[in-house]
Amino acid sequence: MRRKTFYGSSKANIKDKYGLTPRDYYKLLSGGVWCAETCAPRMRKDWTPGNKTLGQCSVTAFLMQDLFGGNVLGVPLEGGGFHCFNDVSGCVFDLTNEQFGDRLPDYKAAVEQSREVHFAKEEKYQRYLLLKDKLFEKLPRIIETPRLVLRPFTHNDAADVEDYLGNIDVNCFLSMKISGRKEALKAARRRASSRDYYFAIADRETGKVAGEIFGEPEAEDPEMKTPDTVSVCWMLGKGFRGKGYAYEAARAYIDYLFNEKGMRRVYAYTEDTNVSSRKLCERLGMRQEGLFREFVTFVNDAEGEPVYENTCQYAILKKEWNSKKI
Repeated sequence: MRRKTFYGSSKANIKDKYGLTPRDYYKLLSGGVWCAETCAPRMRKDWTPGNKTLGQCSVTAFLMQDLFGGNVLGVPLEGGGFHCFNDVSGCVFDLTNEQFGDRLPDYKAAVEQSREVHFAKEEKYQRYLLLKDKLFEKLPRIIETPRLVLRPFTHNDAADVEDYLGNIDVNCFLSMKISGRKEALKAARRRASSRDYYFAIADRETGKVAGEIFGEPEAEDPEMKTPDTVSVCWMLGKGFRGKGYAYEAARAYIDYLFNEKGMRRVYAYTEDTNVSSRKLCERLGMRQEGLFREFVTFVNDAEGEPVYENTCQYAILKKEWNSKKI
């Protein structure tokens, strides 16, 4: 019986900057990215969608190295050449072993492979570029800053979501508080459904999700077909505050809203007692447009009565943003 997945899949839980694991890439590649044109020419006549990994090993392994780092290793083959797979800090996975059926390569005999040697063959390099282009067409838009990656959520983020949503200590976010991995998985999946406006704030070096930033577009005129105004909000876990991450994320996100999503006006709410959030809005070049007294309640007092908080509204226009070069 042919294997229905790849070698090392059970432990291949490392995440790249897109929040994806080798298991996710196996599914993406299986969904039409691997094709006859990305198969090695000498095997192309035998390639079929039912034998999708045939002749795909080296170009796939080097593409996974682009995404996860680590080393590309190769098992010597009887007819010459090598069968290539990946080793990322001890996480070993082979996305293309399915072509061998139930017979696994002798991974213990593997030796390190050189990208320069493999891609000295122009034909192989062009297949790698084609595979990369086809795969990246399926990947989401991400925003990179010096220390962070803003990207759509995935189900792989459940553990990190549990960390920061399970330890909320700011009143305005209390309704988002969760408990346990099951709730965290549901929260991650809900966030993953909005790929344009709901982003995870991930540490560029470790990949850990530090928090989230999101916007809610709205139309000022009900007859407008396309909204041009958006309300933004950001949240960081306790261990990531006071390091300038919120400014770095918000600056990149607001620029994305104005200059990629075509927004005209961005605004944010913050309680008047949240001094750090107010200072951040001002550092971003936003102006305070109003103070709503006893505007909203998130908690009750000891007697069970609602405690109403004063809320500030800050905003900035696209023309102001682009002229200030925040």
